[in-house]
Amino acid sequence: MAEIIAIPVGALEVNCYIVWDRATLDGVIIDPGADADEIEAAVKENGLKVRCVLNTHGHFDHVGADAAMKAAFGAPVAIHPDDAPLMADAHEHGIFFGVETPKQAAPDILLEDGQSVEFGPLKFKVIHTPGHTRGGVCLYLEGAKALFTGDTLFAGSVGRTDFEGGSMDELMSSISRKLLSLDDKVMVLPGHGPSSTIGEERMTNPYLAGIKR
Repeated sequence: MAEIIAIPVGALEVNCYIVWDRATLDGVIIDPGADADEIEAAVKENGLKVRCVLNTHGHFDHVGADAAMKAAFGAPVAIHPDDAPLMADAHEHGIFFGVETPKQAAPDILLEDGQSVEFGPLKFKVIHTPGHTRGGVCLYLEGAKALFTGDTLFAGSVGRTDFEGGSMDELMSSISRKLLSLDDKVMVLPGHGPSSTIGEERMTNPYLAGIKR
């Protein structure tokens, strides 16, 4: 059975998720945007074996502690290839927003739409959801019915599309075709803010009004 904890990190309070299997302690870190020491402490407190650092997209506030996590745990870093350039520019983008962000190395794993990635008993399905960025993905932990949506879908909102590579049309298409097809009970674990469910967002999210399954 999977255990999930969320740690808000950085100036923009990104939800960094630590996910692990209770029996084997195999785990992954999703979107370690900052506050590497805090994330590392949580991993060590639970005695976890970090198998991978997974990124939902390449914006600086989501990848800022990738290099530190790789150095601390020897875990490979994964991202969709279309967002690898954003990861490479994270330091410069952080400066633009007034946030000190360490430089990041190239990713070790390139995620593809429909791919299943397994780390011990943990199995994630990669769902490419362009719109917020070109290479944004959601990560579906099937056994736990948990969907890590990054900045694609929030509780009561959707991701911004006014950055380079953003597209509202693409974002809404990604959500309607790939996320709303999931069961209403699937948990939505976003990159910022509180959690929700697919059913709750289908019923109450004003951006999704009129969209059917």
